[in-house]
Amino acid sequence: MAKPVPPLSLIQYFDVPDDYRSGFCWMCGYSADALFLNQAIERFTRETRAQRASRGALSVALMLDPGHPAICPVEVPGLVHLPIAQESARPFRLLHAKVALLGFRHASGDGRWRVRLVVSTGNWTRQTVEDSLDLVWSIDVASEDLETEDADVIQRRADFSAAWSLFAFLQAQFDLRILDATNRLPGVETQDSMHKLADWMEACAPKDGPPARFIDNRASSFLAQLPHAIHAVADSAPRNYLAMGSGFFEGGLPNRQLPAVLGKIVATLREHRALTGTANIDVFVNPAACQVVASALPAMNLQGWDVRAAASMAPLFGRHASRSLHAKFLFSASEKSGSNSCHRPWVYLGSGNLTGPGFDKKMSRDGGNLEAGVVFAPIGLSWYANADVAPETVITNLLPVHWDHSIDDIDQLSVGEGMPPHGPPFVAPPVAWVVWASTPEGGRLQPPAGTTATDFEILDPAEQPCYMDETGFSWSAAKPRQVLIRWTLEGAEHRCLIPVMDEFGRLAASALTALDFESAWWALENFPAVADGDDGPDDTGDTAPNDPKKPDSEAAPSAGAGGVSSYPVRQMMELVERIASRQTVVLQTDWPAWCARLEQTLARLEESPVLGYFRTLDLNPLSPLRVPAFRPAYAETGESAYGAMYESMLTRVDARWKTAELPALGGEP
Repeated sequence: MAKPVPPLSLIQYFDVPDDYRSGFCWMCGYSADALFLNQAIERFTRETRAQRASRGALSVALMLDPGHPAICPVEVPGLVHLPIAQESARPFRLLHAKVALLGFRHASGDGRWRVRLVVSTGNWTRQTVEDSLDLVWSIDVASEDLETEDADVIQRRADFSAAWSLFAFLQAQFDLRILDATNRLPGVETQDSMHKLADWMEACAPKDGPPARFIDNRASSFLAQLPHAIHAVADSAPRNYLAMGSGFFEGGLPNRQLPAVLGKIVATLREHRALTGTANIDVFVNPAACQVVASALPAMNLQGWDVRAAASMAPLFGRHASRSLHAKFLFSASEKSGSNSCHRPWVYLGSGNLTGPGFDKKMSRDGGNLEAGVVFAPIGLSWYANADVAPETVITNLLPVHWDHSIDDIDQLSVGEGMPPHGPPFVAPPVAWVVWASTPEGGRLQPPAGTTATDFEILDPAEQPCYMDETGFSWSAAKPRQVLIRWTLEGAEHRCLIPVMDEFGRLAASALTALDFESAWWALENFPAVADGDDGPDDTGDTAPNDPKKPDSEAAPSAGAGGVSSYPVRQMMELVERIASRQTVVLQTDWPAWCARLEQTLARLEESPVLGYFRTLDLNPLSPLRVPAFRPAYAETGESAYGAMYESMLTRVDARWKTAELPALGGEP
């Protein structure tokens, strides 16, 4: 008996390869939801939602169709949903392409990297994972691959180059200001990872590569590109079988005629000698919602076409699974009598439904959606499962196709519902984030430099406008992670939530609670791994393991033989020694993140009685950390960028600890 094919979820394509760490990820799509995104980003970053909320950095930039409601900053920590820059200049009918581009850096810090391209027919939603029949195509390229002349590697590099061209185009359409918000510490998280991914994409581009298998419809429709794409990956001999499947077909009133786009696909393939005149043609549908196909069944049967319900793909999802077809695909190959092999196969899969806007038109504001897909030629495929065939090569385990029965009664087909109406566009607000500054009365929310505060209002928790003056907006409640702003654009009122940046440069971050000294070391010890802890009441992900220690407030100073209180001194010196020992072996690529982690951890000790005791001794306990011997070679002095970053961080901690003016321990400089 053949071994079942294990299902591979769309979420699993976000997993980090062994020995790598997450870098940055670009995503585009028609729709997304927080449940899918939180799971995908947890796999990408290897951080829980609470840990990402504590870190307050951006790892994923998401561009969706402007009609999709905004995903608020705290809903999916680590992700930013970018608004469209100018809705009036939108160059596509719908943003329908579903593509992800992920970058990973090697854990050794030796400069090695890996990139992954994911092309999906489904949206970035729970429904895609749990309810739909969808398809995914994915490839990787590693930095070591650039040294080879292998044809497959060069082909993959060409695909990455084509996909990066699409993302570069989209980046020009969306508001990217929020990605500049985290540049307080150059090289930290977003900025550095984003620039590195761009560098890797530039390095990927082959000088004289083959045509890319990855296609989009910015310049011409998928239908116009299809014959050339097929001939680029497979030979030009005509095939005698074609399967066409789509989650959505042409809409409009029932007319009992052959669906126009399906007819054009067949005619185009025959015109370019990719399909024989007597080929078997199957159309796979969701019987409960197949639009004009529901009335066109007689006309399709007259052409010799069979209409079939999409296969349930029981080897992947189980015999009792009930999933609706959402995938968009074409599959063509030749059958030969007495052979179970699929000869000269090719496949199209992508976001483009077999409709006018999805397949027969190029991108335009009023005509074609922006679509993306791939045309490729798989090898070693078999038509049917048997004991001698590997399950992963059987076409019915890879596509939702079958040949058991066809639909012959028009009453078995329903038109289904049309596309849901679009909501108001998610457009770029006047300000992409605001900065928190504590005051005796509560705090102030200040717009970034160069922003005119009169362009918008910040609404308080009761949705009343906050008082504004030349220094910003007054906020009397607790420090927020996000705030609601209101503005007017072309006579229409708009509202959206924007993140708040705290004093550490974190965006929409959860509150950092006070730490005792033992917990502070737990937050630093396993760097660069994320600190343990997930479901604590402060939602920070920085708590110590289940080994409670006495808090500093309970560790009262005790008089030693010379009447000197030694316990707080020992606590502080142990922490400083541990930090000094740990940071001398931090990889250069991790140094900015170490500085951020160290600053946040030390800041959480500012109310510690141990620190208060040092102030009574009139000594600066941080001073040893400035000594070159306690710093890595690349950050020994402020003359290097990494050294200057480190010294600036210590200066900010000194200010919080109120130790900047105190004498150094032991007379160190």
